[in-house]
Amino acid sequence: MKLPDSRKAEYKSVSCLLRNAGFSLLELLTVLILLGVIAGVSAPAIGRMLEGLDFRQQVGSVMANLRRIRLDAVVAGRPIEVRVEDNRFLLIRGNKEEEPMDPQLDMDSELSLDTETIIFSAESTVTPANLTLIQGNRSRIISMDPLSALPVIQ
Repeated sequence: MKLPDSRKAEYKSVSCLLRNAGFSLLELLTVLILLGVIAGVSAPAIGRMLEGLDFRQQVGSVMANLRRIRLDAVVAGRPIEVRVEDNRFLLIRGNKEEEPMDPQLDMDSELSLDTETIIFSAESTVTPANLTLIQGNRSRIISMDPLSALPVIQ
């Protein structure tokens, strides 16, 4: 079968495109090596970022639990005494029974209180206190504002 001249030129240009349509093995290896280097450099930074997010979540959980205890004291109309033991809050209401409250901390985190207890009053005040949350080389101090009875990150 004989092609007209216009079709021959079109056929030649298409066949040239098809011959040059792929990547060479050297180009593919270069791209894969670059992606490996980028992944190797960024992996530790991503790991540190995820650890930081986990720690922030734990700080938020402690603060949310303290706000809830404050609200419980106001709604119940009686003071609630809080102690920290084994990374848990122990709530002591009027009947002197201890009620545990777990702030969902990781096993390698440590929560401590600078005073023996915190007392949330029914009038929405609290005794001054500082809680310290430590995880590895990270730490946060959460202070209790005596007037508003709300936790504040230092």
